[in-house]
Amino acid sequence: MTEVEHKLTKKNQDFLFHLEKGLADSDKISEEKKEEILGEVEQQLAEGQKLGHTAAQLFGTPAETLNRYLNPVALAKGFHDYSFGFLAGDTALVLIMFLTGFFTVTMGFSGSKSGSEGIGVSSIILLSLWGGAIYTMAMQRFIPNPNEDQSKKKIPSWLMLIIVALLWIGGFTAFLYLPAALNPVLPVWGNGLMFFIAWALYFVNRRYAGLKRGGVLAISKLAQQERLRQENEKQENQKRG
Repeated sequence: MTEVEHKLTKKNQDFLFHLEKGLADSDKISEEKKEEILGEVEQQLAEGQKLGHTAAQLFGTPAETLNRYLNPVALAKGFHDYSFGFLAGDTALVLIMFLTGFFTVTMGFSGSKSGSEGIGVSSIILLSLWGGAIYTMAMQRFIPNPNEDQSKKKIPSWLMLIIVALLWIGGFTAFLYLPAALNPVLPVWGNGLMFFIAWALYFVNRRYAGLKRGGVLAISKLAQQERLRQENEKQENQKRG
């Protein structure tokens, strides 16, 4: 055990152990490269630990980290490499699954089959699309792309939060009270069917975008990893400076 590893927490040591085991079982890279990877990860764990960051926040799982090093091209995409449409769509589909799943369960337990409970199908779709677009816009504002022009005037975080809240409340009010003729309330089986359609589209969307892993809500994990990456890069630049 190295001096740096000795200072790591038990969980970080366990993460490093499983990564080392995975590297040892692989014949895709040389022994020298394996030592270089372990040293790099070990150092990043130590730096992150000082800031209260866990191995999961920095790297994900040991298996994900191993794949990232063994297949760097396939898994090199980060937060700003994915389009607004993909991130907003992924978030919207999660919201659709949540809402339709919730109404399927509650209506099922209450014995309602005629669609007398819940909200209309148009409201579910529009609210989810609206929520996905707003959340994606906010995250891209809070975590700007370092490769883009940074001279543009940024909206303060407090003002951005107010704008997001007003947009959400406005959309919620407008979409919730659509005319009944355009917004029928689905029965239990209808909500269940819609849930599975959204679930299928959710995986198709991710497969098309090339995202194999990303948690339930892709944008949250990608944004968190990008924020941590930028913080670590900033610290490295400060050390060099």
